[in-house]
Amino acid sequence: MTACIRPVAPDEIPLLGPIEKSAGELFRAHGMDDVADGGHMPAKFILSFTRFGGALVADVDGSVAGFALVAAYDRHAHLYEVSVAREFQGRGIGRLLVEAACNWASSQSHVALTLSTFSDVPWNAPFYAKLGFKVLPESEWSPAFHVLRGREEDAGLDISRRVFMRKELS
Repeated sequence: MTACIRPVAPDEIPLLGPIEKSAGELFRAHGMDDVADGGHMPAKFILSFTRFGGALVADVDGSVAGFALVAAYDRHAHLYEVSVAREFQGRGIGRLLVEAACNWASSQSHVALTLSTFSDVPWNAPFYAKLGFKVLPESEWSPAFHVLRGREEDAGLDISRRVFMRKELS
């Protein structure tokens, strides 16, 4: 298996919704059917990352196996989404996508990359912690984080299980 991380091509945007749904199926094993049943990001939202951020795909031998969306947020970069299709999981593709998002953020002169994730799901906060992300205490949240948390709550996510994480970039 050879994985190449590259910018998403506009004609690949329709492929990302099914990848997001496929990746979301894992939440069922953690009693989170509501997350698995959730919708996927609209194509227009993803397209905005091609113009104002980083829309990255993992190309595995000609197949789009996963994607990451990263953009400026507040005074740093924020990783909005990482999804890997189920048939490609467990091969290090998620790690490669996160590393590519960090590289994108550094190339844009950001000193940190943040994200919001579930604290108790193995491929969420524990995975990101292994990659150098640390939980950001609420006392360090900017107004933008409070807005994002409100959007997550409005979307029906269990806020008590969510954390913001931050990785300093060198």
